[in-house]
Amino acid sequence: MSRSASYGYDQRFEIFGSEGRVQVGNIHETSTVVSTAAGIQSSKYQHSFPQRFNEAFGMELEAFADTILYKTSWPVTKEDCIRVQQVADAAQEPVRTGQVVELVAPDEEVAASGV
Repeated sequence: MSRSASYGYDQRFEIFGSEGRVQVGNIHETSTVVSTAAGIQSSKYQHSFPQRFNEAFGMELEAFADTILYKTSWPVTKEDCIRVQQVADAAQEPVRTGQVVELVAPDEEVAASGV
């Protein structure tokens, strides 16, 4: 993640695992890509948080309103929050120690504990 990359606000990640990969890329201002013998060009990345996350912000507001008005459950659980923090902590560990970090999926934790 870099707010000061010369080519735009670069905000992407990849998580690799034994079952596959999750990848989140940058959203460009347009979907146009020009490919020639000279190279490949595309538009800049969307710049601002409102541009990049307008739909997500709207969905959060709708979920909040539904929770208040219709007494629906909040879509993010305490366990979801804990798991995200565990992933964030694990992402910093290799920088600090130089060691690979292995995360176990919640369903594998249950299987490993025999529950």
